[in-house]
Amino acid sequence: MNNVTPPPQDHILLVEDDPIGGRQLARFLGSFGYQVTLVTGQAAALERLVVQRFQAAIIDLTLTDGDGFGVLEAVRARDPLIPIICTSGQSDLSARVLGLKAGFDLYLGKPFEPLELEALLTAALRGRRRYAEHLDGAAGAAVPERWRIYPDERCLTLHRGVRIPLSEAELRFLQLLRDQAPATVDRHAIITGLGQSEAYYGPNRLDTMVSRLRHKIALLTPAPPPFKSVYATGYVWVQVPATAAAP
Repeated sequence: MNNVTPPPQDHILLVEDDPIGGRQLARFLGSFGYQVTLVTGQAAALERLVVQRFQAAIIDLTLTDGDGFGVLEAVRARDPLIPIICTSGQSDLSARVLGLKAGFDLYLGKPFEPLELEALLTAALRGRRRYAEHLDGAAGAAVPERWRIYPDERCLTLHRGVRIPLSEAELRFLQLLRDQAPATVDRHAIITGLGQSEAYYGPNRLDTMVSRLRHKIALLTPAPPPFKSVYATGYVWVQVPATAAAP
C-alpha cells in the first residue's frame, strides 16, 4: 500500500481540534514514514513553532482557542515556503476561496480520504524540494534572487525577468515595506500609508489585498514574495535591504 516513503527529515505539524481524529490521522501519516507532531489548539501550535522546525503543516480551520488562520500566519512567518494544507468542515466555494487567498496552499473539505491528503502532502513536499534544489543551483552560479520595485511602470520584478503588475495600493504597500526595512511596519502605519482611514481600510480589507498580491506573485513564480507577515503585528520587507532594492 505504501509505495512512496518520504525522507526521515519530513516532520509534519498536525493541528487538529478533534483529538481522536487527530491521533488516527497522525498514525496514518506515520505509516508512510512521516514524523508527526499533533497539537489540538492554536496556543499549543504556536508553542511548538518556537522550538521545532517543520517541513509541512496540516491545519484544522476551527480550533477551540482560536482559528487556523492565526496558526497559518505564524507558520508562514517562520518559513515562507512551507507547504500548508487546510482541513475544514466548511467546504463550500466561498470558504475554499477565502482559505486559499489567506495563504493556504491546499484546502480539503471534511470528510476527506486520508489517502488523498497523503498524496497532496507528498506532492507539495516534492515541489518544495525541487524549488530548494533550484535555489541551490542558482546560488552556486552566484545569481542573486532579488526583487525590485519600478514605480513609474507600477510593477514588481524578479532579476530573471518575472514582471508582476501592481495596483496603486499594492505599489504603495510594497514601497512602504521596502523603505522601512528591516523594521516591521504595523497595520496602522500601513493603512495610513495607503492614504485611507481606518474605517475604510480596516484589517480585513488589508489582509484581502495582501492575499491577492501573494496569489498574483505565486501565479508567476515559485519564488517567495519579498515580504512576510509578522503575527499580530503587520508586515516586513525581507528579500533585500531597502537601498539595494531601489531601481
